[in-house]
Amino acid sequence: MTTNLTSSATGARILFATDEWFAAADNLLNPADPEFIPDLYCEQGKVMDGWETRRKRSAGHDWCVIKLGGAADGSTFEVTSLEVDTAFFTGNQTPRISVEGMRVTSSANDGDDYLYTWMPGAVSRLARGGGIQGTGQSVASIERAAEACNSVALETTGNNGKWVEILPMTPLKPGYEESRYHSFTIRDNVKQKVAELGGITHLKLNYFPDGGVARLKVLGQVHQSAPNPMLSEPVQKIKNKAAPLIHPHSSTYQPPSSQPYPQLELSCVSNGGLGLECSNKHYGIPMNLLSPMLGKDMGDGWETARHPDRPPVVTKDPVVNKSCIHVSVFELSVTDASSELFKCSQTGLQDTPLLDWAVLKLGCGGTNDSGISRIIVDTRHFKGNFPESVKIDGCASTLSDEAVCASAGNSNDTSVEWFPLLNRVALVADAEHEFLREKGLIENGSRVVTHVRVSIYPDGGLSRVRVYGDPLDAENAPIISHL
Repeated sequence: MTTNLTSSATGARILFATDEWFAAADNLLNPADPEFIPDLYCEQGKVMDGWETRRKRSAGHDWCVIKLGGAADGSTFEVTSLEVDTAFFTGNQTPRISVEGMRVTSSANDGDDYLYTWMPGAVSRLARGGGIQGTGQSVASIERAAEACNSVALETTGNNGKWVEILPMTPLKPGYEESRYHSFTIRDNVKQKVAELGGITHLKLNYFPDGGVARLKVLGQVHQSAPNPMLSEPVQKIKNKAAPLIHPHSSTYQPPSSQPYPQLELSCVSNGGLGLECSNKHYGIPMNLLSPMLGKDMGDGWETARHPDRPPVVTKDPVVNKSCIHVSVFELSVTDASSELFKCSQTGLQDTPLLDWAVLKLGCGGTNDSGISRIIVDTRHFKGNFPESVKIDGCASTLSDEAVCASAGNSNDTSVEWFPLLNRVALVADAEHEFLREKGLIENGSRVVTHVRVSIYPDGGLSRVRVYGDPLDAENAPIISHL
């Protein structure tokens, strides 16, 4: 699974650009398609949707530095391919480019700020919202930025200060429809050099010598952040054995729910799934969770109101006698109920009794005794109001749906046995969270399940919940298909 590492939507940022006279370098990272307005001009000339520099009249060439996005700060990345779009730059595209990469490492205890502060002027640039069209850097500023690039390379590699050449100097075609798209696969020897660095955090895009490009997409994979010092070493080793897969919707690739899978999506409404009941449906209903299509917006999901009695200050649960560990973004929980290493472990989850729940009925009679093989929890479009965490339980009941729902919100009702499928784990924004039984992430995986109870902490919204398995009523089950 690859991510567009140079999309502003995933946190990529321009830290420096030698010249931004006609158009600011930040446009390169815009996830939207480039636009062209024929009659739109400004003081500098024709308004272009991309990064366009002046015709070079001084020595050297134009370049910019990009901090990669796609994960939490502190992560590194492996680059697999590049896509360059020269759309609408038909007589003013840069004739050739190259791309270099480097892993910027911290030399002080300053958190993740070093990913920005190593470049002179980067913090000021970010504070004002990016580059300013109609400006260019002084010779002295360019020299300071070039020296900073050399310095971080020396600190990382200890050699001559050169960055890794990701893409050698390569010609580009003008931005007509038939020639605007340029795709490049990263060579194996380059991947090896990047791996020797431990991944990269920043790119340097070079124009030779000047001109414009509409968009730059650098596709790659995320390397996990450095180990969390809050966790003990034995727990870290166990944690890394199995981690739920997170698939950001900002990626250009299809999410796993849209790809073939050998088991049926039993929760899907088209397979007979039903959204029965919930504790709160202020902004949406449980039935929305079962649509076969991806959510079209935030209204196409199940979202609860904010709890009015939520605490004035949120606190994390530092110590709990449970078999669940939570770490930072893109590193979720691992469960091993038999391991003493997980006793009294830090969870990092909110210390709260507040939750909302929804009961979903599986189609085709639920699962047979082969159980549930995969669960996908999707927070698509929920970027500022996704739940902090989720827990999913299952039951195998012959009682009425009304009785099952009544027991879901009443811990004193023992008429239905609810057993855990997913222990409480943290969620991230706008992403599919994939839990696979084969990775040890689903409990009671060999039990029959007819209903699931989705509990979100403390509140928030989900776009979809997808539960996969072999149907109990296999004779009447539909043929497995995918979107």
